[in-house]
Amino acid sequence: MFSFPAWLLPLLLFGVWFLWAFAAIAEKRAGEVRAGTPPEQRGGVSILPVIPLFPLFFWGVAWFADRFFPPWGSVVVGGLHVVLALCMLATLFRDLRFCRLHDHRA
Repeated sequence: MFSFPAWLLPLLLFGVWFLWAFAAIAEKRAGEVRAGTPPEQRGGVSILPVIPLFPLFFWGVAWFADRFFPPWGSVVVGGLHVVLALCMLATLFRDLRFCRLHDHRA
């Protein structure tokens, strides 16, 4: 059976949700570039309370599931977060590329 160190799951979870923060910032900027918002009127993105609550919640879900079906809770939660990270990387690079090609004022 596949097993990984206990410290790896929280590291993965927090890393993926920090990646979400960068993807959210890039998506917001791409939306503002599409709308033609001047740089001085562009807004920001708040990452609270998503970080730290979401990673802690999913870590707790994995821990609880591992009590009954070891190690499937960690494997499933970790696997879903890997898929989430890949999707966020794709959207992050798409939005950054769009901003670089279309935002001539920044």
